[in-house]
Order: sequence, then C-alpha cells, then structure tokens
Amino acid sequence: MRKFKNLEKYRQKELTLQFPDLYKLCCAEETPHYKYLAISVFDHWLGCEEAMTLIDNVPMKEQLKRNEALYLFSQKLASETEIINFKFCGTRNKVSPLFREFTSEKAKVNYLYPTLSDPNKPFFQMVLPELSMVFYESWDDTNVLYLRDKSVEDSIKKWASECGVYCLEQ
Repeated sequence: MRKFKNLEKYRQKELTLQFPDLYKLCCAEETPHYKYLAISVFDHWLGCEEAMTLIDNVPMKEQLKRNEALYLFSQKLASETEIINFKFCGTRNKVSPLFREFTSEKAKVNYLYPTLSDPNKPFFQMVLPELSMVFYESWDDTNVLYLRDKSVEDSIKKWASECGVYCLEQ
C-alpha cells in the first residue's frame, strides 16, 4: 500500500511559495529565509571527543531510549499540526519539491519512527505549513528544524521539553 499521495496542484504551488530554497536546505547550503534549530537528545553541542564517547558504539538499550525521545517529539508535532512529506523531482538544473500527504495514520506513524532503527529506511523530511517550518531527520541523535516564523520557537521549545529532548541553536 502507498504511504503518500501527491497534493493537489494548487496546494503544491502554495507550499512551494511558502517554503523557498528547500533544495538548498537539503544540500546544507546557506539561505536567509530560515532560522536553524536542532532537536537533540543531548543538552549541548558535542565536541569531537565527547561525540566519539556518546555516539560511537551506543548500547542498544540507550539507543532505543534516544530513538523514543526523538520519536515522541515527532509525534507531538504531528499531533499539534499538519505534516507533509516532500521529495525532489527534476534534473540537476531544475529541481522542484513534490509535496505529499500521508495515506493513513499508520503510514504517518511508521514514517516518523527514527531511521537509526531501520538502516534501509531513508531519513524523513517534511514541512509543517501551519508553523512555517521544515523538519529533517538527521544523524547523531539530532533532528533539524528550519523556521521561517521565529514566533513559533517558544512552542517548539515547550514541546521539546515535554518530550525530553533539547533545542540547540547554532
């Protein structure tokens, strides 16, 4: 069964305008349209030695605990607002996002579970239109948010705290 269904053409256009430079974000390029915010199981940025100690060879029980905290945060966002998946279509010179909604609640729940639990699954990437936010799953027990509207930052921090994860700024 399919997990996603393409959104209507008018909604594609709306979201493309609402979220400029998505491809740049995906390529980790600078863009002035967004504020970076990380969601992490760690309460501070890790240095090289600390990262090697805390991230390499993590016991399975600890990794499951970290996954659960990040998953809880993702579920919180999904319960508070609409989440929409996207992928990119086109050629290298003309890339555009294709926005897709979930076909079922089960598809959404499975999609949000951390990839570290399933190495065959790609990292998730989605937009949250009501919050004007882009949400990427990332490495090292940390996910990445790009905010277009800085006024939602307090809500994000509150939800992160409720879920046992931390907001880190650059």
